[in-house]
This record gives sequence, C-alpha cells and structure tokens, in this order.
Amino acid sequence: MIPIRDHNPTRRFPFVTVGLIVVNTIVFLMQQFDPHITLYYSAIPAEVLRNEPGVIRVPVEVAPGWARMVEVQREVAPQLTIFTSMFLHGGWLHLIGNMWSLWIFGNNVEDTLGHWRYFILYIVWGYLAAWSHILPNMYSNVPVVGASGAIAGVMGAYALLFPHARLDCVLLFFVLTFVEVPAIFFLIFWFVSQFFVASPGIAYLAHIGGFLAGLATVKLLGGRDALLGPRRYFWDD
Repeated sequence: MIPIRDHNPTRRFPFVTVGLIVVNTIVFLMQQFDPHITLYYSAIPAEVLRNEPGVIRVPVEVAPGWARMVEVQREVAPQLTIFTSMFLHGGWLHLIGNMWSLWIFGNNVEDTLGHWRYFILYIVWGYLAAWSHILPNMYSNVPVVGASGAIAGVMGAYALLFPHARLDCVLLFFVLTFVEVPAIFFLIFWFVSQFFVASPGIAYLAHIGGFLAGLATVKLLGGRDALLGPRRYFWDD
C-alpha cells in the first residue's frame, strides 16, 4: 500500500518540510558525482559506539581504466555521522519514497508544531531512530543512510495528531487499485509491516524506533487536544 496524498489542508506554508526535501535532493545529486560522500558521511554502528572513526577502503585511479583499493581514515566524528547520514540515500527509489512520505505527512505536522520545533524534533527523531538500529547492531560495519528514521517519527506524530485524515493510496496487487483510507489505518499497516521486513538492506528497527519516538513526543507535548485545540474538529470533518 503506497500513499499518494492526504486530504488535510494546512494553514501555513511548510518551509521546513520543503527545505528538507530540497537539501536531501541536492545531497543525493552530490552523491552521484562523488560516491565517496556516502563512504565518508554514512553512520557505521561499530564506529558510533566506539566514538572513533574507522578506516575505509576506496578505489583510487592509478591509470586510465585502472584503480586500486586504498585505505583511508574517516575524519568525520562518528556521532556527527548520525546527522549527516540522515541526508544520504542509497538510490533514486530510496530518495523519492522518503521525500514523498515526508511531504504527505510532514506539512501537517510542521503546521501543528511550528517551524522550529518541528525541525528540532525531526533531527531528534532521526537520532533516536538511528540508535534504535545501532544498539542491536553494535558490531556492524555496514554503513547506514537515509531519512527514513526521522520520517518515521513524523509519521508517528501524524498518527496521533490526525488519525481520521483521509489518505488516497494505491494497492499493488495483480492490478493497480486506488482506495481512500483513514490515516491511522495506513500508519498501523505500515508500522506492523516493519516487523516482517526480512531484507538485510533495510534498517527496520530504525523505522520502528522513529515511529515510537514520534508517538511519544506528541504524548509528552500534551497530546492531540493540547496541540490542535479547537482545530481538531475542523481536521476531523
């Protein structure tokens, strides 16, 4: 099930959400011109826990058409790579899927929380999501990239703030089927599906941790009633 759009208007232009989409896209284009960016700025769980940059092997051209692997010391502070990795992506589908979800759910969460608080919480959710993956994989040297964890936090916040908002989704079965469902239905479906992800290339624990962080944040801020106030009746119409 893939969300296409939500029926949930905003009062203010989502400057932060748009800015995040632009920055992520620019960084991804930079990755295409310099693949070493991914190696230098991705988060590696074992390095983060040691708080010590490790050594990576990169190809260096020694003659036209010939290259050899050279060991290079990563210089970026491991704790900082958690932040930088939030703006890196592994491919076009990874980027587009993340940015599309950020746009659908982020604009309303930003509208509710305010620009600066939303931006700060986005980064916090990203860090909490990253640690949800790092701690169970403390010896892993596999680089972690993507905004998925932070966006999962946005989705968790949206689930409590706008559970009854309507989402247009497409079902990918034998034929394409378009359906309209409550946001809470899709978000629960998405969350539960993370427990059944078997691909080693997906940091599903980061998704789960980020989503739970988003839920907890809304609760800590007083819940839906405190954040939306009388507006909640408008959004539920």
